[in-house]
Amino acid sequence: MNFRSLLLALLCAIQSDSVLFAEQEDQTLPRGYREVGEDKAEAIKELCVATANTGLFSGAVLVAEKGEVLYQGAFGLANREWEIPNTVDTKFRLASVSKQFCAVLILQLAQEGRIGLDDVITDHLPWYRADTGDRITIHHLLSHQSGIKDYTASYDYRSTISRLPFQKDEFIKIYCSDDLIHEPGTLYAYCNAGYSILGRIIEKVTRKSFETNLQERIFTPLRMNESGYDRNSKILEKRASGYTRGIFEYTNADYLDMDSSPGAAGALYSTIGDMFRWDRALYTDLLLNEKYRRLMFTPNRDVPEVKAAGGRPQSRYGYGWQIYTTTHPVTKRRTKVVNHGGAISGFRAMEHRLVEEDAFVILLCNQGDDFGKSDVWNAVTRLGRELIHLVTDQPYRLPGAPPVSQELRIYQIVQEQDVDAAIAWFKDNGKPSAWGGSTIAVSEKLLEEGKVEAGLQLMDFEVEQSPGKVWILRKATETFLRYGEPEKAMRVAQLALERKPEDERLLGLLNDAKEDLKRK
Repeated sequence: MNFRSLLLALLCAIQSDSVLFAEQEDQTLPRGYREVGEDKAEAIKELCVATANTGLFSGAVLVAEKGEVLYQGAFGLANREWEIPNTVDTKFRLASVSKQFCAVLILQLAQEGRIGLDDVITDHLPWYRADTGDRITIHHLLSHQSGIKDYTASYDYRSTISRLPFQKDEFIKIYCSDDLIHEPGTLYAYCNAGYSILGRIIEKVTRKSFETNLQERIFTPLRMNESGYDRNSKILEKRASGYTRGIFEYTNADYLDMDSSPGAAGALYSTIGDMFRWDRALYTDLLLNEKYRRLMFTPNRDVPEVKAAGGRPQSRYGYGWQIYTTTHPVTKRRTKVVNHGGAISGFRAMEHRLVEEDAFVILLCNQGDDFGKSDVWNAVTRLGRELIHLVTDQPYRLPGAPPVSQELRIYQIVQEQDVDAAIAWFKDNGKPSAWGGSTIAVSEKLLEEGKVEAGLQLMDFEVEQSPGKVWILRKATETFLRYGEPEKAMRVAQLALERKPEDERLLGLLNDAKEDLKRK
């Protein structure tokens, strides 16, 4: 071979190796990640199907790009009793995604000169307590800087408050008028009460119901014909039933009186198609002019966040929306996201607007988590995040199989061995719940199955683990009474009363235990 031939062969080899190296480099991704590929819609479908197959997502998904629907699909059951599947036009509760609609109504009134963002609560609700209402502005309410305590944080919210009907003013006076937890305008702390107040202010200013304002100002102009304000008495065609994914089974979600609470803070329902219409309108002047759209989508960074919200030094909440930039873990590409999520009994929702890419992602889900759990919420959040990666042509991951829950593991050990072995496992490997009650669900399951001794032993263990949690002590007291253990019931009730001596239910349980002990 002459020199020229040798040189050409060498150059060809180098070029071939370079191409091979480049191809290998392109294919080198962290474990679990995959490229989007040529068929983005098919990749989105595969991701959604994989998520639904984990059992953690039941609902509908829409992904759009440049004003066109890229993919829409539905998964799981709208009604488990009748095995009716979800469809792309199933109606779901939006939960806190509703807040953006309330924010638009307020900003429309500001645009019309009928409300000022610096107006205080008492300018429109003169009966509201003056010592706080004279200092809390519309801006504070919209941006979660009011300092008002969130009524959903109350111990009685799930079991009592959320189920009862109230007149709007009555509800605000009782549950949205507590002493402030921080000075208005100094801290971001998410607050449903603020949006309940905003809803009532809209009614006072317009002399129309919040529901009528929604219909006339938003739903009718945008032809959002499958959306509305959810009232329990309504018969809604294609309404999804809400379910709770428990440790051992699905159950019907707890009843909520939607008009009292959440009301303007979270009582809307919609479909994925209608939410896409909403997204398109927010790029135009149809609802708000550019000035007020800019206000809505500008994070109020002049205050820090409360620790429970992330504790960031600057709030990222605008008016009814979160606005932030996310960084892809592999490509390090930064994407601006305008977002809001929602969680209410039996439903989860997640919405992402990628305004720089003109892309939109909406997930509506008709199942929620049991108290103290977050598996469904985490799955919805993760699906939304991976869909952002997909729609922006970046590597994404499919979900893995959900892990066996701690409670299910404890239950299995009881079945295979005994309660002592399960308690020993928990002491060595368990993760106590921040809310307490790490083993209560297992105890109740065993009692339902007639394994009374094992169930009560586990309930005893829970009392030992959480002697400062009054709700656990109350539940344990009731359980011991129900299963003929008045001595234990009295001991636990007395322990609880040391922490909450005025609790009428505990006092009644203590008297019941004393009476049972006399009869015994």
